[in-house]
Amino acid sequence: MKTAVAVGCLLFTSMKWQYPMKHLYSLVVAFSAIVGSQAAVAQAGEPGDTLAIHVLTMGPGDDLFSKFGHISLMVEDTAKRTNTVYNYGTFDFNDPNLKFKYAKGFLTFWLSTSTFRRTVRRYEAYNRTLVVQTLNLTPAQRLSIAEKLRQNARPENREYDYRHYLDNCCTRIRDLLDEETDGALSRGRQDEPTDRTFRDWTRRALTGEYILPTMILFSLGPAVDRPITRWDEQFLPEVVNEDLDQTRIGAQQQPLVADKKQVVTRREPPPGQSSIPPVDLAVAYILFGSLIVGFGGGIALGRRALGARLTGWGMTVFGLVAGLGGLILTLFWTATAHTDTYFNENLLITPITHLWLIGPGLKLVFTAHLSDRTRRFLRVYLFAALGLILIDVLLKIGPFIQDNWEFIGFSAACTVAAIGALMRNHLIPLPFKYAA
Repeated sequence: MKTAVAVGCLLFTSMKWQYPMKHLYSLVVAFSAIVGSQAAVAQAGEPGDTLAIHVLTMGPGDDLFSKFGHISLMVEDTAKRTNTVYNYGTFDFNDPNLKFKYAKGFLTFWLSTSTFRRTVRRYEAYNRTLVVQTLNLTPAQRLSIAEKLRQNARPENREYDYRHYLDNCCTRIRDLLDEETDGALSRGRQDEPTDRTFRDWTRRALTGEYILPTMILFSLGPAVDRPITRWDEQFLPEVVNEDLDQTRIGAQQQPLVADKKQVVTRREPPPGQSSIPPVDLAVAYILFGSLIVGFGGGIALGRRALGARLTGWGMTVFGLVAGLGGLILTLFWTATAHTDTYFNENLLITPITHLWLIGPGLKLVFTAHLSDRTRRFLRVYLFAALGLILIDVLLKIGPFIQDNWEFIGFSAACTVAAIGALMRNHLIPLPFKYAA
């Protein structure tokens, strides 16, 4: 204040002595600079005053890995005029062993940094919505978050084992913000039931896709079918975004979000409302068309050789699809660290032993004939498979909660169709008298 008064007096004196106008202009600029610098010093009086913390929420994209959306934190320093985006969702797309590593266990993700401008350009190119929430935090909280992010981004600290539902880019940011706000994000939400499951959210995110998402849902066991809380649902960026808007902090119960802006808008309908991927659609037509033609033709044609061959074709496709499914589930359970796939009930309805069906199926395709021993064993095997499907249905009455009804329906329909086609063509012994 004293400096401002002194400069004011100097201006007055200059005017009195009729200084040239250019000198007056210089003095005014100097006065403004002094006042501005004093304001900056006052603003930076408390550590963290010049920092701002922003949450960046990215909407879903068209690629499979982006279906669940994304989230990052940005630290803005108004004094240094810098902004740093911290991204916990970084991994090496170019790693040739990426798929094998993911199949065997957890991928290694790490915390990377970028600038806000680069991030905006990237998500404009990806055609994904980007929303920025500015948090209403104290200078001390802002400084603490900035320092923790800086430390976590160091090469020796940045890597972690990614787990989709329990430890991902979203849960890491959620936990950091919850810690700095004295539990404001978790308060009341850790015990808040939702009547939803991880499988519900997965199925919703994968809407519009077919073959690969079906394989994902098939491989997930009962671990993703337990009811989860609102806190659990914060593994999703959109849920964190919504809960940040609803969170209140401090004695005055002020909103945690001070400002919210959408800086990038997707140019097309949300993922899942677009056209069906042509490759997935073609594969689906081939698989299910083969089964329908095989079993349907076998039942329709009866005792002709063509009916037997069609039945063999359907049995070959069913044995291949179901048996390989059982093999994959067995490997997931016994040879990987993916606990979300353990104790999978789909092993009952698509056991690995279904691969055996390929043998008699191919023999029917080429010869339209089976030995008496194979026919008797085939009848016992298929009725035993129906029994396992019934056991899986009865398990739903007890504590087993796996939501696999679509796969139960598929396996039951194919098994019944196989039995019907084989009986119609007199390829397995009949349990009753049958007149052609």
